[in-house]
Amino acid sequence: MFFHLFSLLLAITPPAVDLSILNECHRAARAREWKTGGDFEVRMTLKATGAVDQLSIIKNTSADAILERCVRFHMQKMFFPGRKSPLTLKFSFPKNMTQYGVFASDVAISRTIGSGTAARVLLHPGSVQSTAASLSVIRIDKAGRFAHHVHQKTDIFFAVIEGTGRLDLWTSAKQNKSHPLSTGTTGYIPAGLPHEFVGPSGDQPLVFLLWALPSKIDQFFLNGESTLNDVHFFPPPKSPDPVPATSFARVAEWKIADVAFPKNPPAKLEKKTLISLPKIGELALFVAPATRTVTFEPPARGGWFAFFVRAGGEFALGKDTHVVQPGSGWFLPQKATYTPKVQNAPLFLIAFCSGGICSAR
Repeated sequence: MFFHLFSLLLAITPPAVDLSILNECHRAARAREWKTGGDFEVRMTLKATGAVDQLSIIKNTSADAILERCVRFHMQKMFFPGRKSPLTLKFSFPKNMTQYGVFASDVAISRTIGSGTAARVLLHPGSVQSTAASLSVIRIDKAGRFAHHVHQKTDIFFAVIEGTGRLDLWTSAKQNKSHPLSTGTTGYIPAGLPHEFVGPSGDQPLVFLLWALPSKIDQFFLNGESTLNDVHFFPPPKSPDPVPATSFARVAEWKIADVAFPKNPPAKLEKKTLISLPKIGELALFVAPATRTVTFEPPARGGWFAFFVRAGGEFALGKDTHVVQPGSGWFLPQKATYTPKVQNAPLFLIAFCSGGICSAR
């Protein structure tokens, strides 16, 4: 008798509401602003099948439009069988959670550069707690360009991860040098030197990582306003517009190198220094087998700004564990241990370490 009654209760009790997919909304919102969080109250009228007929967001203390749009999108596709209509749900996203990693898939594409060029800004003061550097992924399509410009107060490092193109860099007011770009080309351009990135002549786009020191030009990619964010474009020839100020005092510091990226799975943990500059930092490449646990240590007065080209595992930072996937950017201000979790997924990352040398063991 009791078992029969229990079975009947199970049959009429609606299943628990699973809102776990909304964690993806929180992650995407925090890719732009890591502090994002708040309370939600959602009211829905339901069809007989449990599908959502109408949905209203009654409360959103986060005041974040990206988060609200994502919540609305996913909840309109949910089913709530056995629930009475109207249905009201209340839930919260925690605020001020420290964030270290950002997935490229969570970041909106910015086209503020124009001319067939797009950017995804992974690491910036809004997504992680650092102003020392930013990390963006830049894509330039056929015949596109990041047109002739100068950063008056910002140094940049770059590393090409796909495609071909060209870098034009001015070493004086009337002289420029051209260098072909291809997978493995890395470089450093100090503040004051005008330059231009030119896209491919073929269909495969030029894709490169861009680190800016300090974080500033990332705000141009995100919000526009080039001059305010230290991206000063040169006017076309014969234009009456003023030419931006330049400085060639540091012209001897610029560097460029072509490095062969690994094609075969590594047999051990290996580091290749790409560019190293005293007091500024180091750009380095790391590879490790798919079974190798790796501990990363930042410089004493700096941090890692890393892009994972290939990976499949978890990071342990203090008491927290974070999922790592290809195409993600990571700011590591403290020791972090990477543990592989995916078979046949060797580790391949490129990192800029501010203020010192990149170390891993």
